[in-house]
Amino acid sequence: MIHCPHLGGDNQCEVAAGMAGCTVRTSPAACNACQNETNPRAINVVTIGMALVNRRRRKQNVVELEAMLANYLPDRDEMPATLKIADFRPGPGNELKKMLAWFAKPSDSCNCESRVETMNDWGVEGCHRNIDTITDWLLEEAEARGMPHGRFTRVVAKSLVQTAIRKFQRKFPDGAPEPEDDDDRA
Repeated sequence: MIHCPHLGGDNQCEVAAGMAGCTVRTSPAACNACQNETNPRAINVVTIGMALVNRRRRKQNVVELEAMLANYLPDRDEMPATLKIADFRPGPGNELKKMLAWFAKPSDSCNCESRVETMNDWGVEGCHRNIDTITDWLLEEAEARGMPHGRFTRVVAKSLVQTAIRKFQRKFPDGAPEPEDDDDRA
């Protein structure tokens, strides 16, 4: 993480938390994106986005935050990447996505994001039960991109999935954290 006067313990973004009315954990990518905004370390597209995502996760009203975001995005057609809830939701799918990101970016034709979310929904046990399906997804995408996809590649793909599951288990031995009611600020 970077040095920021609004970065509290346990990677809490105090700017986003103030808008969300609840605890908002940030990531190095979000901190870097905030730094690159025209109004860094303050209310900006990134911090509004993090607040919006956290309120949505808690099934709370987001109308005010969406209006605020619209004021910051007058010329942008799509929501910024920081608003994708999967980026803030830990799980085996996100671990695999991070591992593959250095050489394979999602394309318009792939189902990568929905498969990441499916793996995150399945959790550790579900991913173990469905490891052959996940491996098939990787091989299917490799074939579509003209990459190797034979027997050896199946072994490598399965190993990547197992590694992603282990990485998630090490980071979250008790499973993915969910928003809690007592996490809301009064």
